[in-house]
Amino acid sequence: MNKKTPEEDRTVIMSDKYLSESGLQGGKVIGEHIVLGSLIFGIPLFAIGLCVLFSILFGFISTNTAIIIGALLSAIIGLLLIIGGYFIYRDRHAKN
Repeated sequence: MNKKTPEEDRTVIMSDKYLSESGLQGGKVIGEHIVLGSLIFGIPLFAIGLCVLFSILFGFISTNTAIIIGALLSAIIGLLLIIGGYFIYRDRHAKN
């Protein structure tokens, strides 16, 4: 069991081509997770914001400035997350 390996077998990656391909694959995985996270957080925020705004509009919830600002911010942030996730998804799949 006393095997000797040559020095070349213990090197990691010596070519820039393989490093760039590895970085590209890592970027694709990160982009996929960003899309998923944007949609997971964006859709509920947008839905909550719209529900609260419609409840205020039809008189189910008392009008309070903090509630109105919170509902608007929730709807806007959710909408921006959904739009951002969609554009990342579209650009990622358009290149394939």
